[in-house]
Amino acid sequence: MIGPTNITTSANATPPMPGGGGGEFGIPSKESVIVACFFYTIIALVAVFGNLMVVTAFFINDKLRTVTNYFVLGLAAADILVGAVSVPLWMYILNYYANQKALDESFKSLNELYTALDSFAGISSILHLMAISIERYFCVGWAVKHRNTKKYVYYVALFLVWFISALAASVKLMIPRIDRGDLVLLTFVVFFLLPLTIIVVSYAAIWKIATTRMNNNPSKRSLKREIRTATTIAFVIGFFLIAWTPFFITLIIAVYCPVSCPFNWSALIFYKFLHYSNSSINPIVYGVRIPEFRKTFKFLLRRIYGPIIAPCRN
Repeated sequence: MIGPTNITTSANATPPMPGGGGGEFGIPSKESVIVACFFYTIIALVAVFGNLMVVTAFFINDKLRTVTNYFVLGLAAADILVGAVSVPLWMYILNYYANQKALDESFKSLNELYTALDSFAGISSILHLMAISIERYFCVGWAVKHRNTKKYVYYVALFLVWFISALAASVKLMIPRIDRGDLVLLTFVVFFLLPLTIIVVSYAAIWKIATTRMNNNPSKRSLKREIRTATTIAFVIGFFLIAWTPFFITLIIAVYCPVSCPFNWSALIFYKFLHYSNSSINPIVYGVRIPEFRKTFKFLLRRIYGPIIAPCRN
């Protein structure tokens, strides 16, 4: 999300910090960057391949074209953007700092592009999760209205998620003079804490409604299916929270305590690894938790790798 390069900029604007996780001059060591890039590459490949599987499964299996999965499809698209664009750009930026190159204008422009794209993908992810939680609450709480709602309503919601994400990622470009601290605080509150609060409240309400109905009618199959879907999305949200919270805390510290608080490159590299790995986890969760996704994934893997493995069996 917003500000990964703001952290690196803060680090380079302050005096050298021995022991800051990189070399003795407050830069990441080449060795740590090489190791990090190895793991980043794995994450990027899994994120792109896994989420392409989600997108393909959605389009080839009619049973997966549910309202919830339209938002899952959008989330997968955001995760593909992370794996295909954000991670490679971040690896390039890490290597640039590790090689102690001068911060010329072209690199600063690349930094701005990376920050905008990374913000766009991250904000889009959490807004998709928020939209899913609201849709699940609507489905469980007002099942009849949910079934009768026209699909264009959800298409509009999807458009708004992408539009708001693009708008939020472009604030720095549209208002160049905005204070960096204000921008970080705005992003943290509006695009992390607020959606997270809505998500938690929605799922608390879902569990309350679902448990009450289960006690009254424990054999109702459709309700059990909805609870399973809600549980799966809750896992996705839980992983998202674990992956993103350390990075946001680091970002807030870097902005509001740029000099007296120690900057640690190793911690930053690890926190970025955490939140990028979130993009590769979601397809695994779907495959484990949702039978229809699992069945379609197996079909796709057989189609992809079957012709390769077949000669080896003969």
